[in-house]
Amino acid sequence: MHKTASGLWGAFSRPARMPATPVTQPAGLLPAAAPAPSPGQWGRWAPGQWGRWAPAAYAVGGALVAGAAAGAAFYHRAEIGTHYGALQDHMQYVGALWEKDALLERVRHLVGGETDHGIIFRT
Repeated sequence: MHKTASGLWGAFSRPARMPATPVTQPAGLLPAAAPAPSPGQWGRWAPGQWGRWAPAAYAVGGALVAGAAAGAAFYHRAEIGTHYGALQDHMQYVGALWEKDALLERVRHLVGGETDHGIIFRT
């Protein structure tokens, strides 16, 4: 087991060996020139350049995102309605708590309960 693992580790961890004699091209030969890409019907296409495809790609991508969002909203419409109703109820309750006159009245009742009835409130 140890020999097998050592052999595999040695095979993958050794650097690649260089050939004994370097391979060179004969003098006077030049590499062939790469053919120039033709612009074609849709504009120049190269890595990092969209040419005339950009508007179409943005339109298709936007349509896909909008369709996915609409589909998800339609699929979860009952849950969204339930959560929206709960959120509305909560905001109505919190809004009532923040009314200044009602807040002062609640504090007066708490202080009155402590002084009149001996109820102790601590935070």
